[in-house]
Amino acid sequence: MNEVRPAATLDAAQWLLRSDVDWWDLVRYGPPGFDVYVRVAFAQDPAEGEDPALRRALATLATYTATPATAYAAIWEGWGGDPPPEAPRVLIPHRAMLLFTGPVEVLRDAPYLGWYGSVQGYQEPHLVWPEDRAWCLACEVDEEVEFTVGCSVDASQAMARALPGGVRRVQYGEPAPLYRNPAQP
Repeated sequence: MNEVRPAATLDAAQWLLRSDVDWWDLVRYGPPGFDVYVRVAFAQDPAEGEDPALRRALATLATYTATPATAYAAIWEGWGGDPPPEAPRVLIPHRAMLLFTGPVEVLRDAPYLGWYGSVQGYQEPHLVWPEDRAWCLACEVDEEVEFTVGCSVDASQAMARALPGGVRRVQYGEPAPLYRNPAQP
């Protein structure tokens, strides 16, 4: 059963749309204001094309919200095939997204579930947060090195334990590489 569905309204995403936040920082770091921001490394060699780091991060983060059964995923509208599904549009400059809802545990698969109704491969969700806004995971469309989570200190420490060596603390908006260096193993 597909537990991901279009959100009823755009209300849950309004907190993202702040005029004082550059669109690039928003899609790479989520909204400002969390206690801690961490960058989480994508797996170097994900099995069968899936990145277990994102799945483990969301599983860990699900324990750091009072609303794990109700969360949201904003997916870049240009990700999937045409036509895109009917869902509220989050008008982020250069990255208009469609808003979906479901339990945290299934939002890892929100792109495929939202577009096709079933998991047919792997694609990262672009922005994910629980209803209580305890954290926000941001995975920029073009990023292949890391994704970012804004959260509490406790949640960041739990992710560091779940993903040893793959989590580093950063400042909001700090420059970070987008692409892997092919010269490095």
